[in-house]
Amino acid sequence: MARILLLLGGESGERDVSLASGRACATALEGLGHDVLLLDPLQPGRSLPLADFPFGQGPGADSPELQELGAEQVAELVDTLRRERPALVFNCLHGGFGEDGHLASLCELLDLPLSSSPSLASALAMDKQRTRLWLQGMGLPVAPGQLVPLGESPVPDTLPVGTLVVKPNRMGSSVGVRILEDRGELDEALEEVFALGDDALVEGFIAGRELTCAWVDGQILPLVEIHPRDGGWYDYRRKYSGGTDYLCPAPVEEGVVRRIQAWTLALNASLGCAGATRTDWRLDPHGRPFCLEINITPGMTDKSLVPKAAAAHGWDFPALLARISAAALRA
Repeated sequence: MARILLLLGGESGERDVSLASGRACATALEGLGHDVLLLDPLQPGRSLPLADFPFGQGPGADSPELQELGAEQVAELVDTLRRERPALVFNCLHGGFGEDGHLASLCELLDLPLSSSPSLASALAMDKQRTRLWLQGMGLPVAPGQLVPLGESPVPDTLPVGTLVVKPNRMGSSVGVRILEDRGELDEALEEVFALGDDALVEGFIAGRELTCAWVDGQILPLVEIHPRDGGWYDYRRKYSGGTDYLCPAPVEEGVVRRIQAWTLALNASLGCAGATRTDWRLDPHGRPFCLEINITPGMTDKSLVPKAAAAHGWDFPALLARISAAALRA
């Protein structure tokens, strides 16, 4: 079997989710017979077996504070990749360096197979505004919205009408997202996003049902419908602390399912994605789907959506990872 270097942790606001994904994936890959080493880019010289990896809130047991990935760490990561020369780099980094195309670029330069999408697809998918423009160019429906650059003020006349969604432009896991019924809270919501060091995307809220569509190595999986039990929206807490029901296959009219799946397939092909992705949708009260975003390194925890869709398709978690790994190794 293959020698795999699995990257997890990292410097983004999604670090905790990445650690959980990495632990689950490493366990499953070892169960498939692979030789797996784990590596946190914040400690790029320490490639460790699963049993020795210091899981926790920070880069290690002796360094609990989140850090910024610097040039020296990137250079050391390159040295580690060259030294280890794994058969496969398995990407469990959510957000930041692992999802914005930087890791993919390194692997492309070093001619190392990577489990996730190539650099161009990653860079486009990580940027929600660029994704919106890409979707519009394909003729796919998106919510009205406006990008507010870091530290600037929105243009009032071009803001969407009604309820607003304010979110970081380049983060996932609902980090920093707020839904505003009162526009008087807009400045505060923007400052919260800016404090994360990101531009803000202000979109019109699409009322209705929340759906997601997983794609694995060219295969579209059943839709998942997301139902927070308290009637709220699917924020960070509801994603990772329970309190949410998932319906898969989603009980949606077959014509709508086919449309969302066809559009998701076309989006992945257009971007040139690889591995596994998850595209998020809203279905308004009139049955019209709107595309929100595509995630090229989706969560792989026991609460994550791609494994739920894979299970409904007949793949258990190890079978899902076997499919992703095999696709990267034959590319």
